[in-house]
Amino acid sequence: MISASGFLLSDDMAPTKKEKVTFTCTAETKQALEAWAEREGRTVSNLVERIVLAVLVEQTETSN
Repeated sequence: MISASGFLLSDDMAPTKKEKVTFTCTAETKQALEAWAEREGRTVSNLVERIVLAVLVEQTETSN
C-alpha cells in the first residue's frame, strides 16, 4: 500500500498522525545526534522526540 505522501507501507504499518517539526543545528550537533541515535538503534527523529518529551515532562514538574 502507498501512503498519501508516496511512501510504501507494509500491512502492519499504520500511517503516522504525528506532526513534523524542523530545526537547524550545526553539522557537529547533527553528527552527534546521528551517532547517539545509532548507538540506541533509533532514528534521529525518534531520539529527538524522546529528548524533547523528557524535557517537557521535567519542565511541567518544575512549573507546578
